[in-house]
Amino acid sequence: MGSKPQLYIPQVFRSFQGFDVVDLKEWRAKRQMEIVLEANDKREHRCWRCLGALGAQNSRYLVRAKHLRMMGWQVTVAFYREKRFCPSCNKTRSEHIEFLCPSSPHVTMELAWWLSRLSEETSVLAVSRLESVDKETCYRVDKLILTRLLQGYKIPKVTHLSVDEVYARSRRQLKDGEDRDDLFVTVIVDLKTHRVIWVSQSRKKEALDEFFQILGQKGCEQIQVVATDQHRGYAASVEEFCPNATVVWDRFHLVQKFNEALNEDRRREYEQIDPESRTAERMLALMRGKYKYVFLTKAMNRSKTDKRHIDEVMQVNEKIARLEVIKEHFHKLFDCQGRLGASPSSR
Repeated sequence: MGSKPQLYIPQVFRSFQGFDVVDLKEWRAKRQMEIVLEANDKREHRCWRCLGALGAQNSRYLVRAKHLRMMGWQVTVAFYREKRFCPSCNKTRSEHIEFLCPSSPHVTMELAWWLSRLSEETSVLAVSRLESVDKETCYRVDKLILTRLLQGYKIPKVTHLSVDEVYARSRRQLKDGEDRDDLFVTVIVDLKTHRVIWVSQSRKKEALDEFFQILGQKGCEQIQVVATDQHRGYAASVEEFCPNATVVWDRFHLVQKFNEALNEDRRREYEQIDPESRTAERMLALMRGKYKYVFLTKAMNRSKTDKRHIDEVMQVNEKIARLEVIKEHFHKLFDCQGRLGASPSSR
């Protein structure tokens, strides 16, 4: 008698705990593959909720879960999931399937880890389109994986920090007892490695306090520099927990405040133009509000038309000429490598 033909199963498809691969179905035109599983005798039936041992079978239902792609083909896993009585929960529960993602049971854990890995490199929307997975599923999967990784996370040693807030929710998502500050998250970055090392809810002082409390007294004493915006809560937290740290305002907010003051001076000069003077009509046209960005732009980034515009104003208005010099030196400060290069005597 001839031996019974055996189906060849690649090793990559033999990692489904408690199940055996009994068939592989292919749709070449669609480039799709389905792995058919069957529970083996060694399988232990556990409750998906409490992980306690389940009793007698009540029913079963077919599950098709999306799996990792194989050579560009979309792969699904098909099997029957049993429902049994759970003595601990005192009700009928579905059995726990080790290789299914708990937050999204229609995808496998292998695919869940891959989606989370891709989310480190690009947006969740891009991952959703690339892997043909619903966007909300990608969000849930990524949150699950990040929560698992956080359980073993330890904040690295750090001496130079950057602290900033990121707008995370809209006003429509405000909950009872929350205010506008709760719509943000506080993001903390190691300035030497340029890596995010912690994220806290809200942009209140307590958000940064949480990070410093986890870091501990010794860790806080090692912090030398904290770059942040002019948010009072952050400055107060650094002053309380980091006795050796210097608070440095970040470039973006410094330039923002500088531009606001510069534009205010331009507005005052515009208002002080004598309407009876010979050049009044021309100067009023050149210093109107619609040209404010011409005055705020660095000289090297101006077009030829904008340069002629500024030159004409500077020839008539001495204060605007002085402000132009101050502005250019202010921006050059950020290109200096140290205090010596930034000092007035070196320039």
